[in-house]
Amino acid sequence: MQKRDITPPWTRVLILVLAVFALAALAHYVTGEFIPTDPKTVLIFQNALLLIVLGSALLEHKFTKPADSVVNGLMGAVTLLPVYGLSNKHIWWVVFLYCALVCLIAMICVSVSSGPTLTGWRKRVADITYRPAVELGKSRLLFSIVFLYGVISFYETQSIQMGVLVLFWGIFMAIWPLGLPELLASFSRNKDSAFAIGTVVRTDAPNIIHAALASDAKWDRKSVKLLQQGDGKQRYVVPLFSQAKDNQILGTGLCVTDVEAIVPNLAPGCLYEPPDMQKSVEELLTGGKDSCLVGFVEKESKIGQLRFQTWNPEDCKEGMLVWSTVGDERVYYQVTEGVTDEEGLESDRHGYQVAIASQLGVLKPDDKDIVKGFEKFAWLPAMNTPVFAVPEAFGKDIIHVGDADFKYGTVPHTSVSVTGAFADVLEYHTAILGVTGAGKTELAFELLRHALAHNTKVICIDLTAKYEGRLTDLKPHNLSISGPLSAELGQKLFDVETGKFGAPDEKKALKLLSDKLRADVAKNLAEFLESKADERKLGIITLNEVSNTKATLFITELYMTCLLNFARNHADKCPHVLLVVEEAHTVMPEANTMGLGDFDSKGLVAKIAQIALQGRKYHVGLLVIAQRTATVSKTVLTQCNTMISFSCFDDTSLGFFENFFGKTHTETIPNLQFLQAVMFGKGVKSQRPIIVQIPFDPKKAQAK
Repeated sequence: MQKRDITPPWTRVLILVLAVFALAALAHYVTGEFIPTDPKTVLIFQNALLLIVLGSALLEHKFTKPADSVVNGLMGAVTLLPVYGLSNKHIWWVVFLYCALVCLIAMICVSVSSGPTLTGWRKRVADITYRPAVELGKSRLLFSIVFLYGVISFYETQSIQMGVLVLFWGIFMAIWPLGLPELLASFSRNKDSAFAIGTVVRTDAPNIIHAALASDAKWDRKSVKLLQQGDGKQRYVVPLFSQAKDNQILGTGLCVTDVEAIVPNLAPGCLYEPPDMQKSVEELLTGGKDSCLVGFVEKESKIGQLRFQTWNPEDCKEGMLVWSTVGDERVYYQVTEGVTDEEGLESDRHGYQVAIASQLGVLKPDDKDIVKGFEKFAWLPAMNTPVFAVPEAFGKDIIHVGDADFKYGTVPHTSVSVTGAFADVLEYHTAILGVTGAGKTELAFELLRHALAHNTKVICIDLTAKYEGRLTDLKPHNLSISGPLSAELGQKLFDVETGKFGAPDEKKALKLLSDKLRADVAKNLAEFLESKADERKLGIITLNEVSNTKATLFITELYMTCLLNFARNHADKCPHVLLVVEEAHTVMPEANTMGLGDFDSKGLVAKIAQIALQGRKYHVGLLVIAQRTATVSKTVLTQCNTMISFSCFDDTSLGFFENFFGKTHTETIPNLQFLQAVMFGKGVKSQRPIIVQIPFDPKKAQAK
């Protein structure tokens, strides 16, 4: 592509000086005076032609502003006043009214455009008046009309004077379209010098420039430019965006690294196409060949939250991993949100997209060169620092997965593993929440398998009747109360509720049955926990045959009490125990939301919650699985140190998560994709909440 030159100022000054001398010689030839004094000749020479020369060569060589049009219209009208009534009154009035109208329209445009903002009726008026003001008020057009009126009015059409004046006017008007300034500039250049494709009109710290571009200049995100600074340094410039302003194109770019091989004979403040450019934008920004530039750090970024203007919005996705440099450190962030924003460049606005990313931290190896996870970093990148996305293969072998670690999944769109020593911290309790079909139970299956593989007994309280069938290969042991006993318990609880005068006989019968059940359950649990056999590692308590809500709570409390008593009384031989509670809103409900109005039911819920709190002391951990936080006991949920949230939408759950994850990650929860979850806590090796992509297993889907 041929590159058009941005002419240096001296060419315009030279044209102005030559034109003034030529105009003086022409005036002497026509009038006998170098500076005419007659009103007719003053109109033609001193005002019309001179103002055309000044306006074209010096004042408005790039574009006309509304303020220029005010002056031009006023000067044109004033120029016409001394010759009023001499000849062609009708034409005089037409030309005078034209000048006055231009002045009036331009004055209105300037008046409504004042101030830092332009909205409402003022903006509408400015939009209507701007284009007529700058087009009709150009010095070449307005003063040419005044000049031609004077020539036609005061000289005969066949006269030599008229021919000479029109010829001079025509030659001068043709100077700019024919490219005479560029031709003059080319004589002063060294043959090896480059063509400028733009000139810097404004600089914003740090490292942002705004440049007036040639009409055919290429300004896109992959075409690196070269800037010759006034201090002699040369720097590469990465184009960010461009926009039309009046009659020119303004490009905004970011200055990056210094040019190593200096290019000679470049004009200060000008942009050029760099010769023999071999490096990519990413390499210039020290991102490396494998990194993808996605943006530059924006204003209002924080230590824990990065905002960056997107380089190419199509490259950005929620959950993706990006990084930026702080000093010599590479700090990683995860995209959690995207918003739109705009930037003002004088009266024009530039709209763009901003990505919001939460800090994950740095990946630092320990003394044994083992990277265990992300660690918080104590500062943020500087403004306009480039932000890069990692390739999908990144991180495959970075994170060390220890023998005791459970791999939850990966950071979305990468191979960075997200792990945690779940079996080692299970007594700190874990909650998995999300809508139906999000993947909660499948993750729970994997977690309990991991716990079983690390010398942990697992007991599942299952109301879905799924566990026994899906975990057949683990030889689950049935710890459930028999069907007839469950039915009998439900009936006696009903009798107590409906009995007369306090139901003393019914309560006595219930007490006898509960004592018998408690003894049987304690015995079965003791045998299960003390056994070393493989078929006694996983216990299932199925409650699907229990229809009475109070009976469900009663049985849950009974099992948990017996489990806690054994762990407390036999601390020397009780193994670590993971208690998995499926459909936790049924067995650990929030009393106020589940319709448990009677005193006994509320007492059972409170007792279950207290047992959950005490279990940590005796290495009994909870894995709570539910759909909504609103229906699960808050006493239990607040004791869960590790929280895993799949997609959910209710305000109660999101309000609870905001206290745990913070606002930024909570806002991502409704947008999570299938098998994506936000995780945080002791069971996850990340010092900040993190979005995790859980791998899809077609075998699990088929089994389900």
